[in-house]
Parts: sequence; C-alpha cells; structure tokens
Amino acid sequence: MNYMGINVNINKMTLIGSGAQADIYLYENKAFKIYKNNYMEDEARCEADLQKKAQRAGLPVPLVYDVTDVDGRCAIIMEYIQGKPVGEMLLENMEKAYEYLSLSVDLQIEIHKIHANGFPSQISKLENKIDSAPYLTAEQKQKLLTRLVKLPKDDKLCHGDFHILNIMQCSDGLKIIDWVDASSGSIIADVCLYYTAKISPKFILIFIAAKQISISKASLNGCRFLPAQGYVKMSLKMML
Repeated sequence: MNYMGINVNINKMTLIGSGAQADIYLYENKAFKIYKNNYMEDEARCEADLQKKAQRAGLPVPLVYDVTDVDGRCAIIMEYIQGKPVGEMLLENMEKAYEYLSLSVDLQIEIHKIHANGFPSQISKLENKIDSAPYLTAEQKQKLLTRLVKLPKDDKLCHGDFHILNIMQCSDGLKIIDWVDASSGSIIADVCLYYTAKISPKFILIFIAAKQISISKASLNGCRFLPAQGYVKMSLKMML
C-alpha cells in the first residue's frame, strides 16, 4: 500500500485490536481496520459509506478517510480515537451500572430520532441474517421471519449492533463504532437486537437490564415496544 507517498505494509503497523472480521492497527495516528482475507472490497466500501452517513447525520462517529488495500487485504482508514469501551468501564465498576446503562440507552434513543435516508433496508438485512444462520432450524427461521414482517414499518436509523462495547468513552465525549449493520427501519427491532447481542455471557443480564431501562424511557416518549415481545422471547429461547 502507498499511503501519503510512503510504502507501508502491515509489519510497520501496531496491532491495537482484533475481532472476528477484522484487525485494528495504528499507523501515523490513524486507525486501519484491516479485514480478514475473505472480506470483499465492496463490503468494506459499504461499511465506510454507512459510517460516513452516520457522521454526517450529526452522530459522534469516528471520521472515515479512505478505503484501501494493505498486503492484499481490504482496509478502512479512519480517525484514531483514544478511549475505552463503556462495557469494560461497567465491569470494572459495577456500582455505576445504572449510570452507564442509562447513558447507552439515551444514546440509542438519539440514534433512533434520525430518519435514515440512503441507508439499506433493515428488513432485508435481518432476513438475510436469519436465512444464513447455520445454527437455526428451518422451523425456527420461519417463525422468526413471520414475526419480523409484523414489525411496524419505519425509516429510523438503526445501528444494528448497538451495545455497551460499541460505545467508546473518549476525552472529548462518547463515540459510537462498528456501523456495518446500520439500516433504515424499526427501532423496535434495533432494541431487540440489544437483547440478543452475541457477546460474552457475562453481559447477558446487563443487556436485559439495559433494555428494561430503554423500554421504560421509550414508554415515557410514547413509543410502544409491546409488539416486539414475541420476537425477543423467540430469540432468547434460541440463545439460552
């Protein structure tokens, strides 16, 4: 890769994080999200575009600079944010659990106020995820798809993978990361996804507590979450 006139390879970068789909490297005070070898350039560009749109909507999101290639792997170059996941802060100080969970819920409510013009369909994204899920039986898939189409139609911005590990506490405030699953659709489904986030089991009860706060706050704002109960119960049965 040629970056700012300098030939750079992955060996000259500092690894600062790793996940199922990508590794995060630091170079020249910028973050390089370098995807695994099976990740296509179109997918990386799509994620970068979604993150740019979220940032333009006024949300606290790391800036995206470019999509490039590093040693044959797709990479997104973005703003390097120095911070700590709110989820880690919570586990280190459980006495502040309500404060951190309430903070995350308030942030999700702010996301849901935005009309997601130009974002992909939430229903299509979730249908594809259900159809391709290897751990679900055909009967389970059909039940979930049936409940999915009953969700209220809406065009609100939904993160798709919102939880306390995707919120970073930085010196200049909070930052929301990982926008690959962002879509336009029902906030009810987005709230349900918080319940069923595929994170360490030690977070499950924390997530459920967070959504109880969310439902309570949303009810005060006149938002009805009751139609989602069946979807949540079905998903939780498959998790536990």
